[in-house]
Amino acid sequence: MAEIVMAVGSSHGPSIQSPPEFWARLGEGDTRDPRFDYAALLAAAKPGLEAEITLDVQRKRHAAAQAALAKLQTTIASANPDVVIVISNAHRIRPHDAHPVFGIMRAGVFPVMKRAEQPFDPDSRFIPEDKRRPEKIAQERPGHAALADHLIGGLIGEGFDVACVDSLPDGVALDDAFCFPDEWLFVGRKIPIVPLMVSRDLPNQATAGRCYDLGLALRRQIALWPTKLRVGLIASGGLSHQIVDEELDREVIAALSGANAATLRGLSRERLNRAPGTPEILNWVVAAAAMAPIKMTLVDYLPCYRSMAGTGHGLTFGYWAP
Repeated sequence: MAEIVMAVGSSHGPSIQSPPEFWARLGEGDTRDPRFDYAALLAAAKPGLEAEITLDVQRKRHAAAQAALAKLQTTIASANPDVVIVISNAHRIRPHDAHPVFGIMRAGVFPVMKRAEQPFDPDSRFIPEDKRRPEKIAQERPGHAALADHLIGGLIGEGFDVACVDSLPDGVALDDAFCFPDEWLFVGRKIPIVPLMVSRDLPNQATAGRCYDLGLALRRQIALWPTKLRVGLIASGGLSHQIVDEELDREVIAALSGANAATLRGLSRERLNRAPGTPEILNWVVAAAAMAPIKMTLVDYLPCYRSMAGTGHGLTFGYWAP
């Protein structure tokens, strides 16, 4: 029988992989982001943000984020999982891609890029697919196809319509949301992963309650694995971004830290979708349910602003220890 030996939640993205000296460039890119009204955000922004976007403050928060990642690295290494289920959502949806509400990738290996070696371009997501530079595949990392098959069948048996992805197209790397742990959390260890996809996009976005139910079912199906296996969970992404919502972040953190299922189930879809990246909180809801009634231990919360309009990222790091 398999057992869940640890779970961690970690923000990912350019505020982590980019030096703080580059954050102003990210903020400047926000002025052109077609997914929200920057002028309206600027007019309604809370006072005092000029103190939040100084380079000194940004350097301190970036350093704190690296320290939090180091704590999560130690947590994962100490738990010594045989496989990790990475709960996240695809960032790059190509025109020909399927985009399920829930899905599992069951490949035996995944091609990956070295994201840390490629500076983030805030405008790249808006470049037409045929104009983008080809992805540079750096290496392959292992998957766990047998566990993926087991989870797909078991979750479907529990009433979840789970899509499966057998492989990636030639020349396409695993989405950075799922390979983030490989570079920033595994510290060189080739731990097999099973990517569990949770859509953050509308209209194909599950409710928070449905995500919580998925987490409960995930735990049951892991327990039904027939042989000994040490399983880890990683919620990759979140919390609020590209617009910082400290009130929502702190509400979610309090619910995670208190194992408050009612609050997590009841998270407002409207509130989650005030910014394009904020629905990644749903990844944490899945992990929290799988670990319930264990409470999350918060490592750090860092509201990292990058513009006077309040754009930025609520960087959050935490773990659940059985």
